[in-house]
Amino acid sequence: MRINGRKSFMFPCVFFVLLMLIFSKSMKILNVNNSINMMAAPSTKEIDEQDAYNKHIPLKKYYIVIDPGHGGIDKGTSYGNMYEKNLTLKIARYAASYLKNKGSVVFLTRNEDKLLGLDEIGDKVNSSYADVFVSIHVNSLNDKSFGGITTLYYDANGYQKDERIKLAKAIEKESVKNDNWENRGIKRQNLAVLRYSKIPGVLVECGFITNPQDRIRLSNEDVLKKLGQNISNGIIDYLNENNKK
Repeated sequence: MRINGRKSFMFPCVFFVLLMLIFSKSMKILNVNNSINMMAAPSTKEIDEQDAYNKHIPLKKYYIVIDPGHGGIDKGTSYGNMYEKNLTLKIARYAASYLKNKGSVVFLTRNEDKLLGLDEIGDKVNSSYADVFVSIHVNSLNDKSFGGITTLYYDANGYQKDERIKLAKAIEKESVKNDNWENRGIKRQNLAVLRYSKIPGVLVECGFITNPQDRIRLSNEDVLKKLGQNISNGIIDYLNENNKK
């Protein structure tokens, strides 16, 4: 009786254990399926940001010179305690950081509050043997209604005319993509800092400090950062297009 009783007891136990194993495995599969189904899809904003990032990936390592306009005793244009020399240095640093993170080699003509002569800037640019040169500035005008960003180029006797125009267009197009900047287009202007440069170069006028709306933008650190990044994207677009050719 005792042996038979044990056998009778063992069968239900074995059956119960097998049932639990099967049930546990089914629950695990169900949980995995549920976890997959419940994963959140990326938002439209995240997809757009990723697409924008992928669009401006350098095709190779580029060498770029960025010049923060003015410096030292030369404050540039100003409004109250807002000085062009400080704004240009901030934008240039944001651009340099962004470009370095993308694999480019970046030279700043100045990384402090220091005045450089135009011929000295030219020497720095030409001795770098870089791919492009971009000088950052801020505009001003007695007419306070004038606002927006414009990119200037100069081709002495047609020197690098096509390349400089292409660089100016690429930077202007990208620089106005955020924060409702007005696109004032590109212009040819005989500027010493561009005339001295032996590599394709442009000068970007990043808004008018005398325009109330532009001044609000220039007071916002996030706007300055995005402006530096957008200028950088224009540089990358130009260099990538040239590299393809």
